[in-house]
Amino acid sequence: MAEKENQPKKKSKWLRKTFKWLIGAIVLLLVLIIGGAYWAYNYFDWHSKVRQMVHIYGSQVVGTDVNIGRIDVSLKDGRGSVSDITVGNPNGYSKDLIINLGTAAVKVDVESVKKALMETAKKTGPKVKTIVIDEVRISKPEVTYELMNLNRNNANDVMANIKKNTASSAKKEEPKPADKDAVQYNVAIKKVIVEDGTATIAAGLLGVSKSLSIPLPTVTVSNVGTEKQGITIGDGLARIFQEILKTTVSAVSKVDLSGLLSGAGDLANGAVDAAKGAAGATVDAAGKAAQGATDAVTGGVKSVSDGIGGLFK
Repeated sequence: MAEKENQPKKKSKWLRKTFKWLIGAIVLLLVLIIGGAYWAYNYFDWHSKVRQMVHIYGSQVVGTDVNIGRIDVSLKDGRGSVSDITVGNPNGYSKDLIINLGTAAVKVDVESVKKALMETAKKTGPKVKTIVIDEVRISKPEVTYELMNLNRNNANDVMANIKKNTASSAKKEEPKPADKDAVQYNVAIKKVIVEDGTATIAAGLLGVSKSLSIPLPTVTVSNVGTEKQGITIGDGLARIFQEILKTTVSAVSKVDLSGLLSGAGDLANGAVDAAKGAAGATVDAAGKAAQGATDAVTGGVKSVSDGIGGLFK
């Protein structure tokens, strides 16, 4: 009899243990689901903030429209890519972009990202978080080197913007975001490699539009910012863009551009010949005047072609 009475008690005890285990498992599952969703939310939110900061601060430093497309970085191993990094041309130039970096492969220090996200979620630590990037490798970037006239080009204009804006930003604090609780992400990039690049030299002088493509040597930039403090995303991008443009200017200065620039003189000569043929000897004096202007243009083009390096200092 005693054994039969103990059986319901054992069964009841087993059911209670099973019920507690099921409740615990359900609670753990919910925690994992909610925690994962929260982590994913913060992760993608971090992506959008970085893109926004690239556009705002990058554009301020470079002086033209700087944009970045998709950021796809795995928090498992820190490897991923950043796509559609572009720099707009300054005002007055015909092309839309001066730099198109396409897609860059990145290797991020995962612990620095996790630390930044965790502190952001808990609202602890400094407002400025530093993301450490071990390497950025950019393959087949495209640079458009555009001549506005014989003495001005877009590469020098952008580098002048960067020099002016980084000098002024060093004297004042980083612009404060509207949200006082907003977090700023700085970067520390150990190495940037830009390889297999192409520069298209474009000239539109006196209505003549010509272009020439040349290969660019590999660009390597090291230690952009420090792990302890980092550097603003805008200043970091500006340094990379500046090195790319310096390399472009150096490469262009070694190219014989006489064929690219001689079209301006050819066009002027053609205009004089057409004027003489249409009006005859009655405009011979005007033709001579126009011929003098043509000689000046042709001579200017020749002098530039002979000492073309002067354009690129």
